[in-house]
Amino acid sequence: MAIFPMLRKFKETLWPTGHVDKYPFEQQSVSIDGRNFILRKSNSSDTGDFMNIQEKVYSQPVPWPVDIVDMELRNKNALYLSLVEDATCVAFIGVSLKNKNEAHITNIAVMPGLQHLGIGHLFLNQVFDYCRKYEFSSLSLEADIENDSAISLYRAFGFKTRTIHEKYYFRNHHDALEMVVDL
Repeated sequence: MAIFPMLRKFKETLWPTGHVDKYPFEQQSVSIDGRNFILRKSNSSDTGDFMNIQEKVYSQPVPWPVDIVDMELRNKNALYLSLVEDATCVAFIGVSLKNKNEAHITNIAVMPGLQHLGIGHLFLNQVFDYCRKYEFSSLSLEADIENDSAISLYRAFGFKTRTIHEKYYFRNHHDALEMVVDL
């Protein structure tokens, strides 16, 4: 019997009810390449779209299984943004905000047909502004060492390599650059 109160307490820590949103985000209309999108805070109804995007962008298995995606979308110490077109999420970015000194980009993915249109720039600009607003001092991420376009984007935003994690990615055993930028 004593285990149930403990589980309720754990659940309330991860998914509180009746709480004020710790990291609110105001929805925005965005026009990219003549197309209209909505940029909004992600929610658990985006789980299926996130999985679809991952399946199109990454080799199998996808980096985050459905239960982890769903858990992250409910995480009160994270901000996930969805770029939505015609009621479908077509790109997303996630940022862990649990360490007040350093925010951490956990994932960014854009449907292949929408890559190289500036969506990555849009997401990074939003995250930089957001993290500065909440007084984070730096922002970090990991990038697949073979993903030249992502690394180039991150370097354009001032990210520098902090270290290399060997065989970091389980799906392809590629190394990862851990990158950081001061805000």
